[in-house]
Amino acid sequence: MTSWILEVEGALNPEQRAVAEGLAAILERLNPPHLDVAGSSVVADANGLHVTLLHSNRPELRVDIVAGGGGEIVVSYGEEHEHFRSEDAEAGRVWPFPTEDHIQATLALVECLLTGRIELQVWKRPLGVKTRSYWINEDGQAELFLRGGTAGPYFGWSRTPEIYRFDYTRPDPSQ
Repeated sequence: MTSWILEVEGALNPEQRAVAEGLAAILERLNPPHLDVAGSSVVADANGLHVTLLHSNRPELRVDIVAGGGGEIVVSYGEEHEHFRSEDAEAGRVWPFPTEDHIQATLALVECLLTGRIELQVWKRPLGVKTRSYWINEDGQAELFLRGGTAGPYFGWSRTPEIYRFDYTRPDPSQ
């Protein structure tokens, strides 16, 4: 099912190969029924490895993984994204999920996104979008792990956040 991730044209550096192999292993193990394999893609070019995972019936739950050549990996989901760098562990960065390095942290986040363990809250404001990402721990409790947003004019307003529960294993991720 997931061999398409490893069938990329072009040379991958060791970090990119580890990300591709790790993603393939996660998808093989989970076999997520709501992964749109035909719509998902993987591309390796001069800018790095680009993987797009699409939900079969919820396009807003798209996940993008970009592993460039400079030791940085970016995981984008909905209105949010997270950067993982090779020097994060040396700098003492701690992630909410158990991990040893930035590649393992990347793969852990992607697995959490695929299995319903990440909730994204999005507030739309006139001066931008505010986001909060929560990791759902083993006890089912939400733990804030990322605050973000974008500045700039936005035409719209929401008093309550739009809530996105990423899950490729259940038919309706909002449940």
